[in-house]
Amino acid sequence: MRIRKEEEAAILFKRSRGEKIVFAIVFLIFAVYAVSLVFPFLWLIVNSFADKIDYQVNAAIGKPFALPDGIVWDNYAYAFEELSYNGTNIFGMFFNSLWYTAVRVGGAILMSACTGYIISKYRFKVNGVIYALIIFSMTVPTVGTTGAMFKLVDDTLHIYNTPFYVLLRYLTGTGMNFLVMYGFFKNVSWNYAEAAFIDGAGHFRVFVHIMLPQAKMVMLTLAIISGITAWNEYMDVLLYLPDFPTIASGMYGVSRTLPRSGNTPAYYAALVISIIPVLVLFSCFSDTIMKNFSVGGLKG
Repeated sequence: MRIRKEEEAAILFKRSRGEKIVFAIVFLIFAVYAVSLVFPFLWLIVNSFADKIDYQVNAAIGKPFALPDGIVWDNYAYAFEELSYNGTNIFGMFFNSLWYTAVRVGGAILMSACTGYIISKYRFKVNGVIYALIIFSMTVPTVGTTGAMFKLVDDTLHIYNTPFYVLLRYLTGTGMNFLVMYGFFKNVSWNYAEAAFIDGAGHFRVFVHIMLPQAKMVMLTLAIISGITAWNEYMDVLLYLPDFPTIASGMYGVSRTLPRSGNTPAYYAALVISIIPVLVLFSCFSDTIMKNFSVGGLKG
């Protein structure tokens, strides 16, 4: 067995000259791409410790990539104590981000599971119509519906600038989460439900105690990805929840006041603070995401 493995390894490394050149070029391209992604993040961290005056001088003389002369920890203290948007400091922004993300992700995933299960497993007259409408709604450009959505939220439903907007907006059970849950439940055998029906279980109990447990890893993966998306969302909050700035929308608002305050390094410090939860979440659940995703789709 050991000899066979050594032979297989040797075959893998027996590449022609042309193949080695191609692999080297591809490696170089991906290395440059990786550096282009990592460098801005490192530059952000380094400049979050820069002195405000030194940073302004370096930017003025055309040396934006110059290293700071020393470490200024007060930038982080200033970010917590002084930076604010619409009267909300960074602690309030974090709180708004937490409840906004929890409500948006929890409602969207649960309703997508319900909608995907019903559409995939039950046959009724408007089954195909509902599925077609969901797909059609995903193809309509956002720019074409924003005006109508704003009028609906403000003039008709009167939930503009209230937390109820998040509840009604993301409890629809549509979008990409629906497609994933629909595809998952489509491939789950109906024999589980039939066996439960024989034992006296109802439709609700089959869904809650049999179908949902099988989809928990898929739902967890979607929740993680959707959570990262919701945490970084700022345009939706700026439009519909201006009095509840999240860390993303708040940092966007603070960036517009930088020409007046001039403390750009403190703003960079706030940005570093804002991305820590996302980095921690992805670090803890990266294996879960990778294990539940395969090339071309989600695994059951």
